[in-house]
Amino acid sequence: MLGNPIRELADRLAEEAAKASEYRVRWELTEQAQSSLEEELAVERVRREQAELERDELRRMLEASSETSGAPDTASEEPYSTHAPPTPETPVSEAQPKRSWWRVFFGLE
Repeated sequence: MLGNPIRELADRLAEEAAKASEYRVRWELTEQAQSSLEEELAVERVRREQAELERDELRRMLEASSETSGAPDTASEEPYSTHAPPTPETPVSEAQPKRSWWRVFFGLE
């Protein structure tokens, strides 16, 4: 009779040890996931900061280009092309070429 309660206690102890081991594995996986997420978050913060710096630099360059060329600050104030299309009176060779919007935007013209 004494052997039966001891056996039940040993079985219960083995079950609890298995649960504890499972919880330990889950905890370690959770820690690893948290660590990975924190690293990714730090990388994304750096990327965002770099993108913001690049945006600010491009904005300064655009504003400086606008000030030196006398161009308006916003795109809505300037038509798509600042050059008139050739008319029957002006031959095509005398008409100025149409400026690309991206060259205007980045100050390449």
